[in-house]
Formats: sequence, structure tokens, C-alpha cells
Amino acid sequence: MSVINDTWRFLVQRKLWPLAILLIAAAAAVPILLAEEPPPPAAAPAVDVKGDQAAVLATEPIVAPAAEGDRNARRQVLGSPKNPFKPQVTPTPTPKPVVVKPDAVEKTAPAKGDAPTVGGSPAPDTTVPVLPTDPIEKKKYELQELTVRFGPSSETTAPPRKDVKRLQALPSSDEPVLIYLGLLDDNKTAVFLLDSGVIAQGDGTCKPTRTTCETIHIKAGETEFFDVPSEDGEVTEEGEGGTQYQLDVVAIRKTSTTNAKKAKRAMARVSESGRKIVRARVTGDGPLRYRYDAKSGRLEKLSKKAYKAVVAKAAKAARAHF
Repeated sequence: MSVINDTWRFLVQRKLWPLAILLIAAAAAVPILLAEEPPPPAAAPAVDVKGDQAAVLATEPIVAPAAEGDRNARRQVLGSPKNPFKPQVTPTPTPKPVVVKPDAVEKTAPAKGDAPTVGGSPAPDTTVPVLPTDPIEKKKYELQELTVRFGPSSETTAPPRKDVKRLQALPSSDEPVLIYLGLLDDNKTAVFLLDSGVIAQGDGTCKPTRTTCETIHIKAGETEFFDVPSEDGEVTEEGEGGTQYQLDVVAIRKTSTTNAKKAKRAMARVSESGRKIVRARVTGDGPLRYRYDAKSGRLEKLSKKAYKAVVAKAAKAARAHF
């Protein structure tokens, strides 16, 4: 009792006794409220059923039991039947049609015997149309023929035209004044090798210089004169003490062929007697500044570095013979 008295005096001193009275009243009201029973629920409104409907509801149950035959029958489901234990099959995509150009020609293999079947049904046609490919262009070989007029300038009539093949000597192999070496890469310039002591003047270009004329470069439509001095060094148009020759380059005809054998034979046309003269000239005076390419049929001028290498190689070979 002392605890209750002490608590009450504490609340009175603190002026909290009204709160204590409210708490005691609430604690006493809780058991009384929980002991009361809740009101019954309201009854559902009655539905007026007339005539046969009342009789049917009175005689037939709302839920009918399943018959024996209905239990054994397979249930009908919406949509296509599915087996949950069967693996799913990935649908095969429909192949896109191949667009064939109007000028395309379809090439298919002829059918032999019955068409193949897959699972008892005809196999799908897997023939792919083959588009025509561009024809392979054959390699072309360019060929050239040189036509000139060459003879003494003192003659009143022009000398006849002649086709000159590579390394051919003019006017002849016995008395060579010029030797045709070939055409340069531009297919417009013919190169002739001059005999020792021959002096050239005219439309052509002397190489390496006009005073030291080892070869002459001349094009179609140009004319060059060559003075061949006699033993005493004199040259006249009448041939007294020497002879002057005239060279007219009439045309450089260009042709092409796809026949490799024909092109090879044409490029191999060479004067054997003129080859011997050139080899003798190289042995006595040193290598030439040109090189013939058998594949292209063109004459290539050596660079200074390449020419020095050829000269060094020739000098080494000459020393090996002594």
C-alpha cells in the first residue's frame, strides 16, 4: 500500500492526478467492451423465383456430378493441343526469293529419274539460279612494224619501202651503216645504232650527244642523213670519196593480238647477221646503253647506275679471259 500511496502523492505533487484517473477508467472499460457480442449480419434479400424455375431449382442440384464416360474422355482445350513433355521445334525461316536480272540465264542440272523425296513427300527445290559472269578478258600483245626508205641521197628516185626487223643492218650486213635496235616504251621512237665514223644530221636526236653520236632516235615522218666518209675522210653527195645515205621513217604500224604464240614469234623476229655485228661492236667498244625486254618487245634505256654495273661486269668478264 505504501507504493500506491507514494505514487499517488507523487502524481498530486506533480499535478498529474487527472491523467492517472483517466488511465484507471480506461483499464476498467476494456474488459466490459470485449464481453459484448457483435450484432448479427443482415439477411440477404429474397429473390422472387417464378414458375418452372422454382421447380427446376428444387429438383436439380446446382453442381451435377461427372458421369463415368466424361471422366475417361479427353478434355477439349482451346487452340491446338500441346504436349508439355515434347521438345519445342524451332520454326524454319522461309527463304527469301533470289532476284534474277532480266539478262540472267538460269542454269540447272537436268533431272534424272524420279525426284528425290523426304519423308514420302517431294523434296523442296534447292536449285539456285546462276548469274552469268563477265567473260575473262584475254591479254593483248601489242606488236609494231617499222617501215622505212633507205638509200643513197644522190639517187633521183626514192628508194623502195621496206619493213625492218630488229637488229637488221642497213643497207646490208656486209656494209652496215645503221642497225635497228628496236622501239622505246613510247612506241613512237625507233633507235638505230651507228657504225663507227658515221656522221648524222637531220630531224633525229643523237645520243649521248650530237658530237658523240652512238645512236640516233627518230620518229615516223622524220628524215636523217648519214655521211660515210672514205678512207681520206671526204664525203660528197655524188659518192666521190664517200657516200651520203638518207633514212626516211615512213610509219610505225601498231597491231595487237591475243594469241600468245603469235606474239612470241613476232617479238623473236631478229636478224642473226645483225646480232653478230652488234656482239662484235660490244666486244670492241663496250656494252650498249640499251636492253631489249623480250616480254614486252620494247627497248629500255639503262640508267647511269645500271649502265655502270653492266660496264663493270663486262670488264670483269674480259679480265677473266686473260
